[in-house]
Order: sequence, then C-alpha cells, then structure tokens
Amino acid sequence: MIGLRRREKILAVVLAGTAGFVDSVGFLAAGGYFVSFMSGNSTRMVVHVAERNLGGAGIAAVLLVSFFLGAVGGALVTRRRNLDDRPAVLTLVLVLLLVAMALQLTTSATIWAVPVGIAVAAAAMGSMNSVFHTRGEVSLGVTYMTGAVVKSAHRLVDALFGGSWAPYWQQVFLWSALVIGGVLGAVSHLAVGPSTFGVAAVVVAAALVVTVVLRRREYRTA
Repeated sequence: MIGLRRREKILAVVLAGTAGFVDSVGFLAAGGYFVSFMSGNSTRMVVHVAERNLGGAGIAAVLLVSFFLGAVGGALVTRRRNLDDRPAVLTLVLVLLLVAMALQLTTSATIWAVPVGIAVAAAAMGSMNSVFHTRGEVSLGVTYMTGAVVKSAHRLVDALFGGSWAPYWQQVFLWSALVIGGVLGAVSHLAVGPSTFGVAAVVVAAALVVTVVLRRREYRTA
C-alpha cells in the first residue's frame, strides 16, 4: 500500500472486506471452494486429481477459470479506459455481483456442480483486483491476503528496528478487513440466503459513487 493516497488505502480496505464477504458466501454455497482465493482452489484441484475425484477437481477448475476470465475483463477495462479505469473496473465488479445475485435467486443451473451465480461471483472477484494497477501491473491485490501477511511480517521487523509503524498497520488493516468481511458474509449467508451478494453490491456501488465524486472534484481543481 506504499504510494497510495489515504483515500485509496481506505478503498483498498473496503474492497478487501467485500472480497472476504463474497468469498465466505461463495465458500458456503460451493461446498468448501473459494471464489477469491485461487491458491486454495489450485491445491484442492490437484489433490482431487491425485485422488481421482474428477468431480471435485472440476468444481475447482470452473472457479479458477471464472476468476481468470474476470481478471481478463478487468485488464481489458484498464487498457481501454486509461485515466478513468478505476470507476470502470468498479462498475464491472458491481454488474457482475448483481448478475451473480440475480442468478442465485432465479436459477439452480450449474456448471460442473458450480452454481452459475457463484461462478459469476468468482469472475467479479477476479476483476476486482484490477482496481489498483500501475503501468499494466496489479499493484495491490485485494481478494487474497498471503502477500499482505508476508508484508506485515517485513514491516513489523522494519518497525522494531526503528522504522515507521504505519506500513505494518496498513497491512494488518487490510488482512483484518478481509477476515471481518468473511465473518459478516458467513453470518449474512446463513441468515439471508441467495440474496447476500446484494449486500456486497451495495458496498461496491457506494465505493463507485465516492470514487466518481472525488475524481470529478480533482478534474475541476486541476
């Protein structure tokens, strides 16, 4: 998160919380598979292959492909929109979450045992990682926290040897947001059911509105 402005850091924390929320919902709905954590799905896929459980391997593969296609969509948006790419990516994420919710509410169709709504949710998470990018590269992934945990360890050591504590706490906040979002997602899914993706969509919509307003204010003062 080094180099990001304060409001961008806040946006990153909000999106990490949203990713945790959606991942918990997807995990419960897909029977123990992830919609935002592809390392976990990759491990499950190869273990299922080794166990000759092609059904389980297929579920993990569907979510991997969906996430990848969402990431491709996010990359295409950033390439096409130039300076206005962040609102455009958030719009893509919002649309995908709304589609995921609609599919969850209206159909029981599946792709290799994966509900189509959950597959679309995985695509939404893939595209969300394009919100923060620099020169064609993703500068901050908001749907997976392995990097944040490693960075927090390094920032902790830096702080203990006289450096600033701010970078350490930034990584902790990012990881904590995903965890808290995950708890809220699990509770919401158990209480509300298929329409839970609508909660995540509302959060992304709010983030989109704030981003657009701040961008317009910047253009006026530039």
